[in-house]
Amino acid sequence: MQKPACNPGSRVRYRANIKLSKEQDRELNNSLNLNFESPSLHGALTQSRNDLRVVELFAGAGGMGVGFLMAGNRTSGFRIIHSAEIHPVYLKSLETNYKYFYDHANNRLDRCIPSDFIPVDLTKNCDRQTVYQAVEEAGGVDIVIGGTPCQGFSPSNRSNWNSKNRYNQLVEYFIQCALEIAPKVILLENVQGILWTPRSDKNNNLRKATVVDYIARKFTNAGYVLFPAVLDAAWYGVPQHRNRFFLLALHNSLGYTADHFGEWGAFPHPTHGAGSNYNYVTVREAIADLPMVDNGENKVIQDYSEPTGEQLRSNWFLKVMREMASPKIIEGHVVSKQADYVIERYQNIPAGGNWQNIRHMMTNYSNIEKTHSNIYRRLKWDEPSITIGNYRKSMIIHPEQHRGLSLREASRLQSLPDWFTFCGGIENPQSGGLMHKQQQLANTVSFLLTLAIARYILKL
Repeated sequence: MQKPACNPGSRVRYRANIKLSKEQDRELNNSLNLNFESPSLHGALTQSRNDLRVVELFAGAGGMGVGFLMAGNRTSGFRIIHSAEIHPVYLKSLETNYKYFYDHANNRLDRCIPSDFIPVDLTKNCDRQTVYQAVEEAGGVDIVIGGTPCQGFSPSNRSNWNSKNRYNQLVEYFIQCALEIAPKVILLENVQGILWTPRSDKNNNLRKATVVDYIARKFTNAGYVLFPAVLDAAWYGVPQHRNRFFLLALHNSLGYTADHFGEWGAFPHPTHGAGSNYNYVTVREAIADLPMVDNGENKVIQDYSEPTGEQLRSNWFLKVMREMASPKIIEGHVVSKQADYVIERYQNIPAGGNWQNIRHMMTNYSNIEKTHSNIYRRLKWDEPSITIGNYRKSMIIHPEQHRGLSLREASRLQSLPDWFTFCGGIENPQSGGLMHKQQQLANTVSFLLTLAIARYILKL
């Protein structure tokens, strides 16, 4: 992590894989002497009111928004006045989760979720006007949050690292909306590929500037101080190493400069991992309490043995997962059906192993040397998970049982609480199906990381 600059893409350290990231973390801890500087925050955001108004763009299923909703309490927190999302199934998931939170949370602001949930296409002027109208009716907003679809920047799809990819161009609409709304704070999330993906000018000539450089120039010219970072979700209690790019933009009217924040920037200090107060949350702590299931399990609601008080006291993460959940049941503990030959492969892979342990069995791969190292990866009980993308396509394996992960296990590894759900019926593929739920999960921001950032913003 380094101090912000007008070209943040050149200053943020890319975290290529878990091994190299651990080496970087050791260097960071040594350079900071294991002690983070305490920034001087003066509460500028909440000086006029304690209910900070939020608009979210490219909202997805609500992982980022739920983190903001749960960061507050009855007297101080966030109100999401509008959620812009085009996909109707994703929007239904978001609506379901927000309404569940509103109905079950004891410690929340009144009227903290949107009144309407209708599809919004931010590439269309008429739809953007609905966002601006909601902002006007609310009397302005304080924060804009969101993450544009990452397909054009993802390391799993490198052929799309180009300026003309239509997904990359969605960033333009995020910038346009955010600057039109003119909040005090902007929070953008995406994969690390946004750091090096080039952007073209109006004549489609490639320039050396990256997408992030372009964003930074736009926000800086509009009066924002920028804080870029690549954050690992495991630093904030998520049982998963998941490195994502975040750009936090603070309007200069708040009175903050880079000098207020020290080397770590305007983000919360890590709470887990080397040099922090707690060890990383492990796969065991995250999913070991869930009932055993078989390959192809499709029972959506299952009986669940609630943890004892002692188990909850000794496992902070499990306590968070069970808060507000329906007692004695678990939802979404369902597993994709894999062919017998796939299960046979699973049986020959040890904990921490991957496709290289079964190279002789991978006869249906035309060029096995191009296979990603996390394909057919069996998780290890006593460390965080690898990054959870589309875990079915990656064939991520349970640490002990010879099957793929269930939707609920993968949700836990994303730190999504047990009441958080994804819409799209399993029985009817036309309504989304399990595969569609798995993709929603892959696109979701890790809840506990968002919660930590939201709580930090509340202090600004």
